[in-house]
Amino acid sequence: MRALIFVIAILLLIICGYSICESTRSKIAAEKNVLTWYQPAVGNLRMKVENLCTVLATHQSSAYVQQAFCESRLAYKKIEVFAEYFSPYTVQLINGRADDTTTGNNKQAFQALEHLLYPSLQTADTQAAYIEARRLVAAVNSLSQVESRPLPTDAQLFDAMRLELVRIMAMSLSGFDSPQAGQSLKETAAALDGLERVWNLYADRVNIYNPALVQYTNDLMTAAHRRLELGQTETFDRQSFITEYINHLSVNLKLSREALSIPYDKEQYILDPAASSVFARNAVHPLYISSDAQMDSAGSHDPLYNISGQQFRASYIYTLLQQNGALNTVAGRTR
Repeated sequence: MRALIFVIAILLLIICGYSICESTRSKIAAEKNVLTWYQPAVGNLRMKVENLCTVLATHQSSAYVQQAFCESRLAYKKIEVFAEYFSPYTVQLINGRADDTTTGNNKQAFQALEHLLYPSLQTADTQAAYIEARRLVAAVNSLSQVESRPLPTDAQLFDAMRLELVRIMAMSLSGFDSPQAGQSLKETAAALDGLERVWNLYADRVNIYNPALVQYTNDLMTAAHRRLELGQTETFDRQSFITEYINHLSVNLKLSREALSIPYDKEQYILDPAASSVFARNAVHPLYISSDAQMDSAGSHDPLYNISGQQFRASYIYTLLQQNGALNTVAGRTR
């Protein structure tokens, strides 16, 4: 009997040791492999934007230019999860709120381009559009300069995924940052695809502790993509999509992070990293709750989300994300 107990104990120790070893190896791989994915994805974005410059320079048809523009935006959305978190100031030169183009302030390249290209590109605007496209190329080139930076941490990558879910809700899903192109569902799918690429770096590690959680998360991703693929922009129920997919994915990311014992830092952020979703109680720091949360600034592309008793406009959430990104950058420099 003692021999049997001894053998069982040894086997348990071997299994435990193997799990720890695999978890540690996966941890190192996740932090490195995210760049293995990100850098080629930035290269793809650069290629799409260069193509946009080419079709403008060669005076292609308005429809062809719009297609090149949409392809560039989809390529950007796929890296948004990483770029917004780790290069927020560069991203400010690439993508922002669409109504900036009506005020004449802070015209980000994509929004300035869309303003010129839709509903159709006028001959007189071709040169201005080309200049904006070249500005976009310069900003994209800056995104690829990550070799000299420290590797991203697990905590940062989980926080980036959590914030991307908020960004999907506030910007991609509503068309808030690209209202005229009418590609909001495709852009949502592209942003979700980028988030999923980061999640997949952790799925095996989480599977050691909670395989049901991994399966549920993967099922949610698949179902969300299917819903977007079958949906029509004009009739798509954004609020139910948030309730059924975005919020559940946010909870699952929180549970996955905690299963891996990845700590939350003690900094005070506008959006609480430990909140289950942006609609959870106290998810937004009390100092940043104001009447602006329900003020419409962009019409049909600034929907009012009413979930779990919380009401926020897309524009308000966008502002919170911008402010939170600035705080993340400052905190990252002092760590």
